[in-house]
Amino acid sequence: MAGRTNGRTAALVVAVVGALAVAHAGCGSDDPQLFVRPLDAGSDRDATDEKLPDVDPTLGGPCTDDKQCDDQIPCTFDRCDQAIARCRNVPDDTLCDDQTYCNGREVCVLRRGCTAGPVVTCQDDSVCTIDRCNEATKGCEHKPRDLDGDGDPDNHCVGKADCDDLDPNISSTHSEVCGNFIDDNCDGRVDEAGCVQAANDVCATALSVTASGTYLLSTVAARKDYTTTCSVTTPSSAKDVVVKVVVPGNPGDAPKDVEVWANAQVSTNEVAIAVQTTCGQVASEVGCGHVAASPSARAVVRSAAAGSTIAVVVTSQLEGAVDLKVDIRAGIAAPTNESCAAPQSVALETPFTVSLIDPAKDVPTDCDASKTGELTYAFTLAAPQDVRIFASTLVGSGVPVVSLRDASCTSELRCRVGSTVPVFARSLAAGTHVFAVSGTRQIDASVLVKTYPPTAAPANQTCATAPPIATNTTVTVDLSAQEDAIKNGCLPGGSAAAYDLTLTQPSDVLVIGRFAQNELGGISLNQVGCTTADVVQCAKGATPQRVSKRNLPAGSYRVVVADELGQNAQVSVLVRPAVAPTSVGASDACASPFAIPVVGAGGFFTGNTTSSTADFNASCDAPGQPIGGSRDQLLRLDLVQPQRVVFDMSGSFYTTLLDLRKGATCPGIEVPNACHVGFQASRSFLDLPLTAGTYFVQVDGYNADKGAWNLDVRVLPP
Repeated sequence: MAGRTNGRTAALVVAVVGALAVAHAGCGSDDPQLFVRPLDAGSDRDATDEKLPDVDPTLGGPCTDDKQCDDQIPCTFDRCDQAIARCRNVPDDTLCDDQTYCNGREVCVLRRGCTAGPVVTCQDDSVCTIDRCNEATKGCEHKPRDLDGDGDPDNHCVGKADCDDLDPNISSTHSEVCGNFIDDNCDGRVDEAGCVQAANDVCATALSVTASGTYLLSTVAARKDYTTTCSVTTPSSAKDVVVKVVVPGNPGDAPKDVEVWANAQVSTNEVAIAVQTTCGQVASEVGCGHVAASPSARAVVRSAAAGSTIAVVVTSQLEGAVDLKVDIRAGIAAPTNESCAAPQSVALETPFTVSLIDPAKDVPTDCDASKTGELTYAFTLAAPQDVRIFASTLVGSGVPVVSLRDASCTSELRCRVGSTVPVFARSLAAGTHVFAVSGTRQIDASVLVKTYPPTAAPANQTCATAPPIATNTTVTVDLSAQEDAIKNGCLPGGSAAAYDLTLTQPSDVLVIGRFAQNELGGISLNQVGCTTADVVQCAKGATPQRVSKRNLPAGSYRVVVADELGQNAQVSVLVRPAVAPTSVGASDACASPFAIPVVGAGGFFTGNTTSSTADFNASCDAPGQPIGGSRDQLLRLDLVQPQRVVFDMSGSFYTTLLDLRKGATCPGIEVPNACHVGFQASRSFLDLPLTAGTYFVQVDGYNADKGAWNLDVRVLPP
């Protein structure tokens, strides 16, 4: 049936449809799709219909039951509208969302299904910015142009900045170098008073060291002169200096190990260190140390001959002071416990030291904070025991990463980053067990394996025995005695608990996880297996975190909550029968705010502020906004009694701003602590206990942003 009909055709169609309805009722046909609008291959508008008024494109044929209205398009919400006895097929763009922002917003098209939207370009038409889409933040980045990568933007775009954006050794952040006849610091003067000379910049002027100790170096005014196998993130704008270590002793004396450890005095100054037997020749390199974004690096030369000279090239990303610790000591053998094939045996209840200098990275871990290679260790249990492996940093600025392996060492049982909480495994079987130790940076760490009487795992420790969780309320979960035993990949290393969520009908599910401040937590919705392949949706980060899934089919699912430090967490699992999305239309300003129904416990609403006007400022908007702020739309909520109301803007396609106002007269007055900006992928979110009264929900954008938005509203008991 076409989207429009003329009068004669309409009458004929009504008559035919009516006859079909009678025939259907009389013959007892059970064809569930008898009254669904046909899936034509082309447009739903006939050429003869061009001058006729629009009809509701979501309406189909007559019906008596929802099962008769399946249009075979997975992204539409199909139901029988009992008020008019007609099928209604409402497109739901959220069912097309591929969870990837930068490839554009997918939309659901009637009689066609999911279609891709235009790719996000982030183009701001400014030659002074480098524009790119950032998938991690679900937003655009506009960074100042910096062709030479020295961290100083082009002077043509930013006044008093880099006057030569093709040379990383010239910028407003660079020191003025004496005697080179160049304006190194872009102040308009050459070799002025206060200029500096580089110290130890090349092999010929290297600092000579003959004994163990800590030496102060400076890369101020230095250039990047030498190639090394490892270096800082942007070598083109780096600087290096050289130290020559003379190994003490006479020919024939026992060889020495020489360990060098560079530490920048500013934590944001990334460093790398390389050791060479012939200064300036990369082919002679015998050691190189670097961890991305780390202000420290270490390397070692083993069995260096007495009387020989070792060249140490220290590279920093920025100009600045660097401390170099040199340790010349008796030679020791290189670690042999590099892999699972040859772990070093350690005693129980006895601490030992792990030194992470240059081990290979060949034992994978889910705790991906690990940046160094690892060393492997083994312990033996005479009987089943609970085991905790403690690890803490002795020297260095990183933290240890511990990975407990299975019997074959091919799979990981548990992992943990940092020293606050140990690796914990219940009732490990008698026998030998292997674990690996790595670090977020090159460190020395103290490690201790302690055993305890075996204990039984609680029901919520695995998804197989997960207990049910109460819905539409908030429950507190104690994670202090939980293991990192649920391997769904949402928050590796975090103490986790699982709960059963059984849906008897298609439902809209919103899961909210709250964690202690200043730590990471994770919340996920999973199929019953709880493997990485079973994750329906996962969110992790600072509190609160939430996952939202609309029109989730009936069945059994698992809610998994995790916390990096094993603290208490709060979980809210909000469930309602699936509802169709409702477009709020214009809903611009106070003339026509869209009314949110309270009887149906809220709903799911969509809109787009692109064509709206900017009517209301908001207290949490960016400074310096014009009167009216960004373009906005308005909804109204009338509460006759106190309620808990949750507003969730997940899936919106721009940096949203949600502001709640109260008052009998539009737009009301801002409710305290009820203005929220959604900078990251999760967008704006409010969860508030509200008293009775009239509220106006202002859907806005931060710093003039605008676009398509979603708003899930849940009206719950207080």
